[in-house]
Amino acid sequence: MQELVEFECKDWASKKITIKYDIRECRKGYKAEALKKGMEHSYAQQCDYVAIFDADFQPEPDFLLKTIPFLVHNP
Repeated sequence: MQELVEFECKDWASKKITIKYDIRECRKGYKAEALKKGMEHSYAQQCDYVAIFDADFQPEPDFLLKTIPFLVHNP
C-alpha cells in the first residue's frame, strides 16, 4: 500500500500538483498526533485548506469542486 501511495503522489507531483506524502518515524500519539504533526509543516500552514483522508477512504472525483466553494462561502 505504501508503495502505491508514493507512486500516486509522485505522479500527481509530476503534473505540477502540490501534494505531499509524509510518514512519521515515531508513531506515538496515534492518529491525533499524526494529524497535529502534519499540520505543523510549513507547507500545510501556507494552505487555505487542507484535505486529509484515511488510507481506506476514496473521495468522489468532484470532492474538492463541491467542498471548496462551500467552505469559501461559509467560513
